[in-house]
Amino acid sequence: MISYKERHQSRRRQKNIQSKKVLVNIDYLIINLEGQPFGDFSEDSDFKMHQYDYGTKIFQNRSDVYYKDEKIGQYLASPRSAIINENLAQFQFENHLFYTKTLNELKTILDKFCDETNNYFKAVNRLDICFDRCDKDHTYRDLYNNINRGRYLISGRPKNIQAYFETYKGTSLLNGFQIGKRTSEKLIRCYNKTLSLQLTEKPYINNYYKANDFVNENIWRFEYQLNASFFRGLQEHSKLNKEVTQAMTWNIFDKNMLLELTQIANRGFFELKENTGKSQINKEKTIEFFDFKKIQNEVCKYAPIVNKKPKIDLSTTTIKKRLAKSLFREYYSNNQEVSYIVALNLLLEDNDLTTDKKLLTWFNNKFRFYLHEFRNKEKIKNDFDFKLFEEQQLLFL
Repeated sequence: MISYKERHQSRRRQKNIQSKKVLVNIDYLIINLEGQPFGDFSEDSDFKMHQYDYGTKIFQNRSDVYYKDEKIGQYLASPRSAIINENLAQFQFENHLFYTKTLNELKTILDKFCDETNNYFKAVNRLDICFDRCDKDHTYRDLYNNINRGRYLISGRPKNIQAYFETYKGTSLLNGFQIGKRTSEKLIRCYNKTLSLQLTEKPYINNYYKANDFVNENIWRFEYQLNASFFRGLQEHSKLNKEVTQAMTWNIFDKNMLLELTQIANRGFFELKENTGKSQINKEKTIEFFDFKKIQNEVCKYAPIVNKKPKIDLSTTTIKKRLAKSLFREYYSNNQEVSYIVALNLLLEDNDLTTDKKLLTWFNNKFRFYLHEFRNKEKIKNDFDFKLFEEQQLLFL
């Protein structure tokens, strides 16, 4: 059990650590795409593709993708198993991009890639969200020791916990620990990032720290790995299924969404309680390891993306979204007739009551999915002029 003195000291350390700067970012990302397997880009494209002679156990085709002569990821297509949809493909980003480009820049690159390959962003396959901060007070080492010695209780089902030690200059040091299994829908990694960078040099991360006025001393990383099953479960059990499905795609490039996903993953999985010997764990005092509100104020500019709203708000917004889709269908099937885009522009000026943003924001993230649906499911094979569409989006008669 934890004593009063230890609890008091823990609270003081917790307040100190929460007042320090936290960097929130993506460290690993694989997305699922849907479309016909793609061969190669045209000569005037900013993208280039170098195909391997062999694939993987799951996909027959494997290629490195370059954007403006910089390797940005790996493209996998043509599943070997007949059980898997033949149009499924995957794209894995290179790790260095998350530290050398903004999330918005990555979103733009992915948008262009999907446009030129005629693929659309279907779902997230794996997403690692990392929180970096200085740990001079040894909060993370104490966290492992307190869990290991039974001073802290972790909510939820039994979990596998593994500690990792590394030798540095001949001395064995705790480099971190892991909660959960790789095969589960989510797991936590917590490790000494400063020591890790000394063992495996990654200059782009050091430059990333410098650019954010972050001194690389005693930096520890708390990382959530969210797998495909986590996102499937989130979509299946959400009352706002369509809105959440959309948020799980393009909006992962918004740090607000990264924080929301972490909070959702945290519930029932990594909720800490003090062990003071009470008969019922839920009566123990909760330990707030992350001050999410403070972090959100520091790294985010906008209100949360996924919020539950009263049914009347949702139904009103849903009707407007269905009308917007119908107008866009007529616009596309009638060879981009200007009268339909004018009506659509006026509609998209209204607010989306589920996000408190204009419907235009929702539509800009959605219209490529609709185009794919019109072409493949409804068999409308008209050409679509994207430049003309961008010009007509400014029309109000």
